[in-house]
Amino acid sequence: MPALIVTLLFMLALHATALPTVEEFAARLKPMAQNTTIQAEYTQTRHFKELDFNAVTTGAMAQEQGKRLAWTTTTPLKSICIFTEDSFQFWDEESKRTTTIKASRFPWIKMIFQLQTNWMNGDLAPLQKLFQLEITDDVTLCMTPLDQATKLFFSTITITFSEDFTTVRKVLFTEKTGDTIELVFKNTQYNTPIPPQTWRLP
Repeated sequence: MPALIVTLLFMLALHATALPTVEEFAARLKPMAQNTTIQAEYTQTRHFKELDFNAVTTGAMAQEQGKRLAWTTTTPLKSICIFTEDSFQFWDEESKRTTTIKASRFPWIKMIFQLQTNWMNGDLAPLQKLFQLEITDDVTLCMTPLDQATKLFFSTITITFSEDFTTVRKVLFTEKTGDTIELVFKNTQYNTPIPPQTWRLP
């Protein structure tokens, strides 16, 4: 029995030391930075802890690296969000109105745009300034906010990449309340033309 316990402890220690460092993990993600466009379908599940209830939405996202980013929700109601460094535009089917917010008045718009750009192209360097980064398994990065503003909303943000490190498979936001938002991506395409209508609001 003692020999078995020692063997098990050795195996656990070996597994613990086998995880890549943040630097090694970042190196694996470098090819993603070469992508000029990203398109994917997504399913978002928001879990409300107190109610034990899930709200599910589906849609698609498109990104021109460093230029603009579109999130389109198709169910249950259609809405479109378009981010750039300078502005945020939102249209929804219910009100049929477009809201435009300028980053010059609300600097958080630029921060959100940059964060989304960073994790979609695998650039960890800027993220290290705002989050404590932890590698939890071979393909998963857990980010804990360092700044007080982000801590008010999120306890952690966990990003799971594909095994070949070519795409983001899942992002999990854990809020201070215990509620979570999970984004699962599929049918991801890189470096393909984005249809012009993606950037047009109704």
